[in-house]
Amino acid sequence: MSTIRQIGSRTQELRHVVRDVHSHRVDRARLIELFRRFRDSDHRLLTLWAPGGAGKTTVLSSWACAARADGDLVESIDAGDLTDGELRVTDPERVQLLFIDNVERLAGGAGIAPIVRLVQVLAPGTRVVIAGRFEPSGFAEVVDNTDGLFEVPSRELAFDVAETLSLALRFDLVLAVQDAEALTDRTGGWAAGVALAMPFLASQDDRPAAIARFGGDHHQVADYLVVRILDALDDCDRDVLMRAAVGTRVPLALAIALTDRQDVGAVLQRLSARNTLVEVDDDLDGFRFHPILASYMRAEFRRRAECSAVQNHVAAARWYESRGAHDLAFEQALLSRDPAVLAEQIERSGGALLMRGLSAMVATALRILPPDRDTLAVAVVRLSMDAPAFPDPIGAQERLEQIDGLITEAPAEAVCRWTPVVLALRALMITDPADAEARLRELGAFMRDTPTGSFDNALVLRAAVAWCLVVAGHDADADELLRSVQAAALRAGYSWVFLIAVDTAASLAVRAGDWRAASTLEEQMSAVQLDLTPPYNRATARAVVVATMRKYLRCEPVSFTSLHRLDVSDPIGAELGLFFPVRALLLLAAIDASPTPREPLARLVRLVRYDGTAHARMVATIATRLSWWSAVLHGPAAAAEVRRLLTDVLGADSMEALTLRAVSNVRGDRVAHEALVAAVENGTAWSGVSVVNANLALATHAHELGNAAEATDRIRAALATAEEFGFAREFLACRGAGAQLVYAHRGSYGALEPYADHVIALAEHEHVGVGTEAPDTSVPLTPKEQELLLELPAHQTVAEIAVKHHLSVNTIKTHLRSIYAKLAVSGRTDAVNTARRRGLL
Repeated sequence: MSTIRQIGSRTQELRHVVRDVHSHRVDRARLIELFRRFRDSDHRLLTLWAPGGAGKTTVLSSWACAARADGDLVESIDAGDLTDGELRVTDPERVQLLFIDNVERLAGGAGIAPIVRLVQVLAPGTRVVIAGRFEPSGFAEVVDNTDGLFEVPSRELAFDVAETLSLALRFDLVLAVQDAEALTDRTGGWAAGVALAMPFLASQDDRPAAIARFGGDHHQVADYLVVRILDALDDCDRDVLMRAAVGTRVPLALAIALTDRQDVGAVLQRLSARNTLVEVDDDLDGFRFHPILASYMRAEFRRRAECSAVQNHVAAARWYESRGAHDLAFEQALLSRDPAVLAEQIERSGGALLMRGLSAMVATALRILPPDRDTLAVAVVRLSMDAPAFPDPIGAQERLEQIDGLITEAPAEAVCRWTPVVLALRALMITDPADAEARLRELGAFMRDTPTGSFDNALVLRAAVAWCLVVAGHDADADELLRSVQAAALRAGYSWVFLIAVDTAASLAVRAGDWRAASTLEEQMSAVQLDLTPPYNRATARAVVVATMRKYLRCEPVSFTSLHRLDVSDPIGAELGLFFPVRALLLLAAIDASPTPREPLARLVRLVRYDGTAHARMVATIATRLSWWSAVLHGPAAAAEVRRLLTDVLGADSMEALTLRAVSNVRGDRVAHEALVAAVENGTAWSGVSVVNANLALATHAHELGNAAEATDRIRAALATAEEFGFAREFLACRGAGAQLVYAHRGSYGALEPYADHVIALAEHEHVGVGTEAPDTSVPLTPKEQELLLELPAHQTVAEIAVKHHLSVNTIKTHLRSIYAKLAVSGRTDAVNTARRRGLL
C-alpha cells in the first residue's frame, strides 16, 4: 500500500488507469442542461471550482462539444497557452464561447491579470467558462469585467445513482441498483472514485462485498488522492487530516479535542478554500470530509501509528457519548476495529441504540464479536436482537442459559442494569397460557419490589407483561397496557419498544378479526423513523416489510431493495423469522407484473402450502390472486385445489374463503352469495384487502345480473375501504378486473368519484386496459390440453407433437379439437393468438 511519501512505481500505472477511465465517458444530460441554462441566460461568466478527480475537465469537454453541436464558435485554452504573459484566442471578435481550464495554475505564476485582459478584448456577447480546483486570489476583478456570474457548485459534478449505472455499463459491468446506490454513497459520487471502482468490481465475484471494501484505501484510489490532491500538503496539514477525519462530518469542538490544536478550524478552513475534499459545514459548526478522503486518512493514520489511531476513535466515541450521541459514538467504536473497544461500547451504548431502533451498527458489532466471549451486556443485547418473535427458540433458550451463567459472575452494577431486560426477554419467549400466568405473577412481584433503574427498563418490562396478557387470553387488559406502552415509547423516542408494542397489538387485533385496528397499527409502525439500513434486527426488519407492503398496496413508488436484501441475508428465516412475508410480497409483486405469472404463482402456492398457517393475514392478502390465476392458467381443477388449501389456512367461514367460493366457476351458488353478504355486513376479516375483494366479488355478481344499483353500491363500498386504508392495488390485480368495474359504473360514486378517477388513472399508468371488454379468461382446459397448448406456437407437425408426448396422432387431434372449441377458434394460428391474449401462453 502506498503512503503519502511512497508513491513509487505506481504513479505510471495510475496514469494508464486514469487514461483508460476517461475513455469510458458517460452522457451526463443534467450537466449539459445546466450549461445550456447558462448559455440561454443573461450571464457572461460561468465558474466551476472543484477538487482534483471531480471530472471538471471532462465536463468542460462535453460542454464544448454540446456548444459546437448547437452551432456555436468555441475555443478552449488553459494555463499551458500562456505566451509572453498573455492569453490569446484565434478570433476574439467572433468567438462565442471561451473555455479556460486549470486557471489556478495560470494564476500561480502570472496572476489573474492575463485573464482580465483577455476578457476585456472579447466581444460583448462572448460567454466565458472558467474552471479550476479553487478560486484564485483576486478573481473578483475578472467577475467585475463580465456581466453577471453563473456559479456551478462542485457538488453538481458528483455522480448520481443513474450515472453510476451508466458508467458501469460502459465497462460492460451490470450493477444491481442497490449496489450502485452503495457505491455512489461510499465514493460520495467523486468521479475518479466511481470510475476507478469499475475495473476493480469487474474482477470481483461478490460485488456487494467488494463495494463494502472499496474506499480511499484502495491502492489506485489512494495513489490518485496522493498524486492529485494530497501531495501539495505539508506534514502539519496531513497530521490534522489524519486526526480530525474520524467521520464525514466532524464538529469543530471534536476536531480541536482530537488534534489538541486551537487553530485547527483555521487549518481546515484553508484546506476547504483550496478544495482538498474538505468543506465547511455551517449546520454542524464544523467540517465535512469527503468519504474517500476520510477513509484514506484513517487508514494512513492506522499504518503510521496503530495504537494512536485506535485511541483517536476511542476519544471520539467518548466525546459523542458524553453528548448523548450514542449512534455516532458506536460508529467510532466500529471504526476502531478493536473487539475490546466494541464490547465496551455495546455495554455503554448498545441498549440505548436498540431501544431507539438504531440496530444496524449493533448488529454489525455483534457479528464481529465471538459469542463464546460475550459479557453479560453483549449477551443480553445479542438475544434482544431476536425479540419479540425469537425465530430460533432453541438457540434463544441456549442464550438465556448462557446469560444466567454470566449473571452469577458479572459485577453488581451490570446485574442491576440488565436483570430487568433479561426478565422481559424471558417473558417474551412464552407461548403457553399457563406459563404466561406464572410469568405475570413473577413480573408483578419484581416490579413491585425492585427499582427498575431506568425508564427504558420499565417500558420493556411493561411490554413483556402485555405479551403475557395476550398469551394468557386477557385481551382487554393487554390492549389497554399496549396502548400505554406505545404512547410512552413514542414520546421517549424508543422506537424498538414501540415496534414491539405495536406489532403485539396488531397481532391481537388480527386474532379478534378487527382488520381496521390492525391496519391502523401497521400504519403507525410504518410512520416511525427507523434506521432501515442492514443488518436488521427482527423488529426493524418487520417494520421494513410492513412499510414496503403498505406502499405497494397503495400503488406508491416503492423499492424492493430492502426486501431482496432480507431475502438474501436470511434465506430460510432462521435469524429474523420473516421468510414467509418477505418471499410472499416479492412473489406477489412478480405475479402482478407478469401477463402469465406461472413461475411466481407456483412458488407462492408452494410457500402457502409450506408455512401459510402461521401467516394467515398475509395469505388473506394474496388469496384472491392465487385462486384467480390458478383458474386462468391451469383450469378449474387446479383452482379448486388452491381454494381448498386457502380455506384450510383461513377457515371455511372466513370472509376470504366465502369470497373464493363466490367467485369460483360454480354458477348460481345462492348459498355462497348470501353467506358472503352476511360476512361483509359482519365486517370480520383477516385483512382489509379481503373486504375490498369481497365487495368487488359481490359487485361482479350484481353487474352480471344487470343489477346496476347493487353493483354500484358494492363498488362504492370497495372504493371507500381502499381509499381509507390504502388498497388501490386490488383494483389493478387479476388483469384489472376491479378497475374495469369501476370504469363501467363511473359517474355514480358521488364523493368517491375523484378516488375512482385515481384508480382508473393508476390502471392506465400500469397499462391495465379499462374501457374495453374484459376477455373471459376462465378457459377450462384439462392438464393435458394445457400441456399441448404450449406446443402450438412451435413450428412442428401434429405427428412430431405425438411422438414427443408418446400419444397417437388421432389422440393429439382429438385434444386439439377440444382446445379449439374451448377457445372458440377454428385453427391453430387463431388458437395461439387467442391463448396469448387470454394469458394462457
